[in-house]
Amino acid sequence: MLDMLFESRQRAARDAKEVRLLRDRYGDTLVQELKGRARDRSLPTRDRKHWQRILRKARRA
Repeated sequence: MLDMLFESRQRAARDAKEVRLLRDRYGDTLVQELKGRARDRSLPTRDRKHWQRILRKARRA
């Protein structure tokens, strides 16, 4: 929740669009897919943090 206070409108809009597109693609399995990406140790830390942020937003939506 605190992350929303310090987030720019551009990032919020970009992330919302990404969540919408991913929800269209994965449907009900979206959260499981994002959990997998957020935990994937073969990805760089930066990418895992990105997927963790998207996962938080997908859970809220």
